[in-house]
Amino acid sequence: MNSSLHHAPYIRHPESSRTLMSDVIIALVPLYFMSYFYYGFRVFAVGGIAVLSCLVFDWLCGYLTYRRINLRDFSPIVTGIIISMLMPPTIDFHIVFAASLFAILVAKAPFGGTGHNIFNPAAAGVAFATICWDSKLFLYTPTLQHLPMQINESVSLLQGPTATLKLGGIPRLGITELLLGNFPGPIGSTYTLIIFACLIYLIARHAVKWYLPLSYILSVSLIAAFHHPFGVSPLESISNELFAGSLFFVSVYLLNDPVTTPKYHISRILYGLCAGAATMLFRYFSPLELSAVFAILLMNALAPAFDCFCEWLMPQLQARHTSVQEDTTVQGGQKS
Repeated sequence: MNSSLHHAPYIRHPESSRTLMSDVIIALVPLYFMSYFYYGFRVFAVGGIAVLSCLVFDWLCGYLTYRRINLRDFSPIVTGIIISMLMPPTIDFHIVFAASLFAILVAKAPFGGTGHNIFNPAAAGVAFATICWDSKLFLYTPTLQHLPMQINESVSLLQGPTATLKLGGIPRLGITELLLGNFPGPIGSTYTLIIFACLIYLIARHAVKWYLPLSYILSVSLIAAFHHPFGVSPLESISNELFAGSLFFVSVYLLNDPVTTPKYHISRILYGLCAGAATMLFRYFSPLELSAVFAILLMNALAPAFDCFCEWLMPQLQARHTSVQEDTTVQGGQKS
């Protein structure tokens, strides 16, 4: 019998960082295969560059700050995959590299690395690429067109349905197209049916709190229902706002980051509601199409404020509940 020496604490938790990141990776990889069906092998090249860049930069930062390189830390892989999922299939490789560099060297490493970052690194990397190369980040190619590694003039580029939504219109996509992502869009953030199946898996694995995406979707849906173009039904407006872009993907994979979200249940629900409202405000009033990542970064900065509000609110509610109970007891004693 072999024994091994372990140090305290001797508490095992089933939802370790490695397990959590592994579940997210499992829930992200199927999106690559759907994208490969639509666009060819180039999507794997974009994903490989993003993942390898994030890994190398993360290890380099660990080496420069005298931290032991943790080969069991899968968070850079998740960051790289999410960055590639929000990029168009025709994106230049150097833009993917720059987004990955910004995500690790600016949004993650200066705050202490994994578990200490204030902002979601993937959201920060995509936001950086959006600001610097907005003319290339929102040009897509028709589906079922296998792309060459080197994009040239033979590849047709066009705007996606998010450009129509940005202008206050409705792209008029059918339910089948919305569910399967069969329209020009990013590499992996428009396949609603697969993302929904992955969401069920993540909820079953306790990697995602179901009320966070629900509160986000509810907020977006309410605003889309009341702010729909003339002649368009509220249901059609809601379905296009949620599924014709990257909103649903963001609600599953970015909103639920355990490091950057608030701690308490009530504050997380408020966080999701406010994130949805901020996303729609950015969509209506900002000059950029990809509004969701900027809303996520704004909510990341306000996450401690949601927890502080919850810590202030709970004693107030508890004191009021105790006061009501005492009044009821006194009234009951007087009646008796």
